Amino acid sequence: MRGSMMRMDSSILPRAPTARSPHSAAAAPQVLLLTSGLGFGHVRAAQAIEASLIQRSIPVRTLDLWSLMNPGVAAICHHTYLRLVQEYPQLYERLYHLDEHTWRQILENEEGPPAAVLEVLELIAQIAASADPPAISSLRYSSDRLLLPLLCMVLPYESASLAGNGVKARLALLKWTWLRLIKRIEGLIRSAGPNVIVCTQMIPSAMVSWLKSRRRLQTPVVGVLTDFGTHDFWIQPGVDRYCVAHQSLVETFVSSDRQGDVVGTGVPLMPGFSVPLSQVEARRQLGLPHQDAIVLVLGGGLGLNVDSITAQLLARPCRARLLIVPGRNRAAEQNLAALQERYPDRMRVCSWTERMDLHMRAADIVVGKPGGISVAEALACGRPLFATRSLGGQEGFNVDFLERHGVGALVSDDELVHRIQALVDQPEQLAEAQRRAWALGSRNGAARIAELVLDLSWVHQSRLSMSRH
Repeated sequence: MRGSMMRMDSSILPRAPTARSPHSAAAAPQVLLLTSGLGFGHVRAAQAIEASLIQRSIPVRTLDLWSLMNPGVAAICHHTYLRLVQEYPQLYERLYHLDEHTWRQILENEEGPPAAVLEVLELIAQIAASADPPAISSLRYSSDRLLLPLLCMVLPYESASLAGNGVKARLALLKWTWLRLIKRIEGLIRSAGPNVIVCTQMIPSAMVSWLKSRRRLQTPVVGVLTDFGTHDFWIQPGVDRYCVAHQSLVETFVSSDRQGDVVGTGVPLMPGFSVPLSQVEARRQLGLPHQDAIVLVLGGGLGLNVDSITAQLLARPCRARLLIVPGRNRAAEQNLAALQERYPDRMRVCSWTERMDLHMRAADIVVGKPGGISVAEALACGRPLFATRSLGGQEGFNVDFLERHGVGALVSDDELVHRIQALVDQPEQLAEAQRRAWALGSRNGAARIAELVLDLSWVHQSRLSMSRH
């Protein structure tokens, strides 16, 4: 990648009428949010943007990429992804950090991918082929049920002959599947008729860009990145604006073949993070003691490893009380219930909550999965975050950001208690880490993105109106 992308200076753009403007009824945009339920963070970001747009009386429709597939096939794909990231993290890391433009080489050119990529693709096919078919009998996109076995036939990618069902045949099928999904998303976009499309995940963003590059769509597109780094596949010629997690990422977000704008808006978060409560008030509302040090233990939406991390923290002396949110992991909840019987004075388990801001402000330190949303929420609340596991890929970007700014780290199981106790025993260092986290955090990302969408829509509609006359 060469050159750099221009920063957006909103002062040079005409301002959109507000929702209370007498012109708003005629100029109010229709916004389509495209996301992916494969990662909870992408959906959460879309929900935050939706809440901010609704607050401005802007009609919004949200579309999950996985709704473009047969539900049973989508469930198998989701199962395959979870097994890949949990059981084969090194291969997942390799797949995520492909050489620049490799995905374009796979999907857009005749050449096949490198041998290392073929190994990962074969593993994915094996995992998907071994998955138990879910008990979902939906007829929606029923042809997908016939296509999936062809994509997942457990045959080596080593043969380059079509007759041998090798590389070329499998890649041709993969490209055809990609185009089928693009055709489906095109139909839904035309049906919705949006003035602006906002993507919180790179795959739907690439699909919309493909349509725009072939002049089948003219709608402005906003790409919202939810991690503290940039995957190359995000950089697409059809995206008009990019919203990144922190201002420091703007200079590194470069491209050689487009002139899009990049804005350091911050990750869009739910309304509760815009004005976080004081720690005293948060603890009062949760019924927590004011004098104790509190560590919030998170496992993300899937509750990955949250019970094992809690057990490790409880097994060693530590002057911190634990507040645990296990996500939607039933098995982890059962294990945590047993631990709570043994350590009733050292821990509390909370059910799934929409008020993560309240729990983070009540805590002093966060321990959790370093997903982009979790990191952004912790920083917005002024809390350092320690991670004992990283799936690599985008989580690697987030860990690097935490460590670079001294507001967290990826630590081993053996280090975790020591790192927590060191901060608890030195209140001045803890307070300084919290100040750095607060300074790095963004609490108005959703509002900034909503205003950018309004500006972009108004400019686009003005140009369309001028072209008609």
